[in-house]
Amino acid sequence: MSDLLFKSSLTPERVEYAYGLMLRARDAGRQNFADTGYRAALARDPKLLLALEAMAEVTGKLQEKQMGQTMRSSSATFAESRGTTEHQLCREAFRLCDEGNPIRQFEWLYACGAILAGYVIW
Repeated sequence: MSDLLFKSSLTPERVEYAYGLMLRARDAGRQNFADTGYRAALARDPKLLLALEAMAEVTGKLQEKQMGQTMRSSSATFAESRGTTEHQLCREAFRLCDEGNPIRQFEWLYACGAILAGYVIW
């Protein structure tokens, strides 16, 4: 599957589904999810990078849809103009992984990207 086709298949619904799986695994204490994602990030798996980039784009679009006018308003508070935490974290996780410096603190986001990249994590 080409990179463009793969990236276009990462719809907001798929990203939200993978994010939900990751949250349930985290809440259940299933560290193997996080470990798999972190190992993929350390290896700089190209599909993982595409998935992380798509996650950042999707969360950015959702943020714009939910808070767009509020964020750009001249009366917006600092917190309102900063955007959502999920978007900021996804962007940072992608950036660090792309630079070859993934950090353990983002292991769960890397796991979400790994799910989107096609990793089978039990």
